[in-house]
Amino acid sequence: MYNACAAFDHGVQAAHDDEIRVGADTAIFKHLTFLLFKRNMLDGYGIADNLNDTEDCKENEKQDSSSKVSEDTDQNHDNAITEEITSTLEGLEMVLRCSANCVSISYHRIGQEALPIILSLLQQHLGQKLETYKNGVSKNCSNMIGHMNSFQSTSTASTTMSDKENLSCSNSVSRHCNDSILKTGTKIIGHFARVGQLTEELASTKYLLTTLKQIISAPKDACVPIESRMNCLWIIANLACSADNMIKMANHPGLIDTIVNVASHPTQKDEDDCQNVMEYLQIIRSRSIAVRAIHNLSWAQENKIPLAEHLDLTEALLNTASHRNSDWTGHGKGVSTILLQSRRHAAAALRNIAAAPRRYKRRLCRLRDGGFLETLAEFAMADPDREVRDKIHATLYNLVSADTAKQFIEKKAVLDVIINAATSMGEHSEGDSDCTTSHTLAVQTLRSLEKAIPEDEDDYDALRPVLSRFDSQIAMNKSQTNLGMGMSSPLGRSGL
Repeated sequence: MYNACAAFDHGVQAAHDDEIRVGADTAIFKHLTFLLFKRNMLDGYGIADNLNDTEDCKENEKQDSSSKVSEDTDQNHDNAITEEITSTLEGLEMVLRCSANCVSISYHRIGQEALPIILSLLQQHLGQKLETYKNGVSKNCSNMIGHMNSFQSTSTASTTMSDKENLSCSNSVSRHCNDSILKTGTKIIGHFARVGQLTEELASTKYLLTTLKQIISAPKDACVPIESRMNCLWIIANLACSADNMIKMANHPGLIDTIVNVASHPTQKDEDDCQNVMEYLQIIRSRSIAVRAIHNLSWAQENKIPLAEHLDLTEALLNTASHRNSDWTGHGKGVSTILLQSRRHAAAALRNIAAAPRRYKRRLCRLRDGGFLETLAEFAMADPDREVRDKIHATLYNLVSADTAKQFIEKKAVLDVIINAATSMGEHSEGDSDCTTSHTLAVQTLRSLEKAIPEDEDDYDALRPVLSRFDSQIAMNKSQTNLGMGMSSPLGRSGL
């Protein structure tokens, strides 16, 4: 298997396609099932050996010594098989670096049988890590060995040190295999998840969402590899692209809370505690994927209400959308790019959630002690990215209703941002897509506010100067340039 991995470990997609066509995935999977059967058989014999040892416990030291050798041999065999299982999974992951079409072919060959096996392996090796974390096995063993060394004779101490070396070696193998299986197993599922036609079947696979959630939410001190956590987040984000999966995933117990927890970091303390840029990158990459998952889930109309009710989720999106700079920016590792992607996803998710029914729009506008709209207005005015500003203006537009119009009117800073965007046509060139989109949305927001407030109410009197200012500026733009006339005329009162 080592030689096979050496041959398959390359980045040539066409070659991986050929490997799938000749059945490399099937051969590797058959080898995996053989290894698992072999390990189960050895585990069965191990149980029988333990029973025999119990029955013969009164025999002499020679028999006890032979039993000890037998146990060590069984352990060595088990470690060897586990290592080969690890290599076999790695080989399968390598050949699945093929095109999406070949991944689909492979899934229909082996995926329906392989997926439950991989999930079982992930659960098993995650469980070992969590058990070690929970009980402090490594620390207890170390303390026990140190205590024994302090009080036993030189001969006995020598034997104890030998046991310690064996234990250390065994633990090292176990840790390596646990980490590798968690990383490789989640990556294999990730390959399947990049095929759009498979996402619905994957999301319906028993225990898949639960396993992904458990890996993501494992305590940091459990030493679950960050790669496996990010793989799981990426799988969830991809599965959430399917309209049929969105509702199911949003209703899966604890899944949204798990994603929101990741999206809530880094805090300022997290950023200050990072020792290097790579550690910081892992945190913001995880957040970026988590926010993308929320964005995807927020498309479903049925999800807008539960997401709008999740205050921690909204707060995480606002904090992400405001995160433009970092002390780690400028280290040449793409920090600024990841922050930008995160802000775009957060702004898009806010836009989708703002399209919730009227009473939830009102609830959103009351967040942050009534400062929710001002926060959005600051994003729309100050973010350097056009796409983020456009999506925030779309959020403001979606929030307008008869129930929220008064809150808009009371926020002069919010109205100023909307007016500036609505009257900014003369300041940009025809090819500026940001100007066109923001202008369109801002005009629509003003017209929606005008329709939402009856003319005989006091609030309309407060809105009237704003509308007059807007109309005057539009008229001025039309008189100054034919470009302004051409771009703004479809957005006049008759068009809305």
